[in-house]
Amino acid sequence: MVPGFWYIVKFTSASKDDLSLISTHVVAATMTVAIWVSVAGLLLKYLFKDQEAYLLFFEGAIIWRIIIGMMYYSISILIFYLIKYYLNMQEKASRELELQALLKDAELRMLKSQINPHFIFNSLNSISALTITEPKSAQKMVIKLSDFLRYSLGKDSVQRNSLQDEIQNISHYMDIEKVRFGDKMVFTKNISDECQKVLVPNLILQPLFENAIKYGVYESLETETIDLVCQLENDILTLNIHNSFPADSLARKGEGIGLENVRKRLQLVYGNKATMAISKSDNTFSITLKFPSKIKEK
Repeated sequence: MVPGFWYIVKFTSASKDDLSLISTHVVAATMTVAIWVSVAGLLLKYLFKDQEAYLLFFEGAIIWRIIIGMMYYSISILIFYLIKYYLNMQEKASRELELQALLKDAELRMLKSQINPHFIFNSLNSISALTITEPKSAQKMVIKLSDFLRYSLGKDSVQRNSLQDEIQNISHYMDIEKVRFGDKMVFTKNISDECQKVLVPNLILQPLFENAIKYGVYESLETETIDLVCQLENDILTLNIHNSFPADSLARKGEGIGLENVRKRLQLVYGNKATMAISKSDNTFSITLKFPSKIKEK
């Protein structure tokens, strides 16, 4: 009967409603002790049916058997809760280590693919051109580049930030790329107010916008649009990034590491409550992220 106690512990949590938790264990303990006493009584009456003195002693000590049964149940449950707590701590430590590794990998990849000499050269080259024609715009671009680098490089110890901060950083990035591509790129945002303060994994949007620019704007000779839409409904945050691309462009094979990194980070932080869907039409590529807006802090 003891192994059955594990399933009671497994599917109940010490963090749930106290009254519900107590009621669950009171009912389970009562049923367990009742079955134990009844079965033991029937068995002993059958084995010692000729020993009336022992049977009278058994009936007189039934209250003690109930108390002992309750103590036996309580001790067993306590041991199983300690085992469950230990296993949860081990899983938590493993998940945190993997999340830290993925976060570090995301930052290193960003240094390699965005904050590399080529990216900085293009940004500074665009700013340099503006210093002659539009000095004030050049000054603003230097500030945006500085803010972008400061934000991107200063998040090594923070795993989640407000969506508002993430979008502000993305806006700096898109403003820098806007100087590079000019009228070829249009960036729009449609974000509800309730989305702004939701905490999201830091730099989670960066690979998605890199992907949109790389496979949409970069290869196009026409104007391409990148849209960001955010909605919050029933505590589920939905982020959609879709970009247009030239219909006659050749498919380019990328590493796919950025999108895979985003998928893994979502799974680690939100488990099976997060989804990442990718769709593609004739000239539109779309990525949709859905995950809870509220999670318990580990």
